[in-house]
Amino acid sequence: MIEKMGFETNKRIRRKFGNRPEITTIGGQTCHFRSQFELKWAKYLQFLVNSKLIEAWKYESRTFYFTGYKTGKMNYLPDFKVIENDGTVVWQECKGAHDGPMNTRFKRMAEQYPDEIMDLVSWKFEKRNAQKRSVAKKYTRRIIDASEIFKQMKGLI
Repeated sequence: MIEKMGFETNKRIRRKFGNRPEITTIGGQTCHFRSQFELKWAKYLQFLVNSKLIEAWKYESRTFYFTGYKTGKMNYLPDFKVIENDGTVVWQECKGAHDGPMNTRFKRMAEQYPDEIMDLVSWKFEKRNAQKRSVAKKYTRRIIDASEIFKQMKGLI
């Protein structure tokens, strides 16, 4: 099924932190995904492209730079650029366990790039992350529960 949709795995690499990076070609794009979660989300996005529900997606296609700060990250590379059918560009960030530093990036994006639309794609909706998610809601268009989507898409992606 996956081969019919244009997914092709080239090789696997391993690294620390429990993530399993993978270089994979999906929809004609060869990407070095940093985790299996990002890989699975890319397959979902390609499913949406194939179903004509979105126009396109790209992986790690633009770095945003922050100015005027003395601490923290001075740049941000969102995981996915999603182009919706009406041409709207949405930046999506995949997070397994939501962390505080991500909220700092969302806040800086809202302050310095107010016209950019951000989505948080979350894998684990745990109670302990509820406060961090509530902060993220202030700066993102929406928080997407990927685990629910993956349950519904089982066998399709």
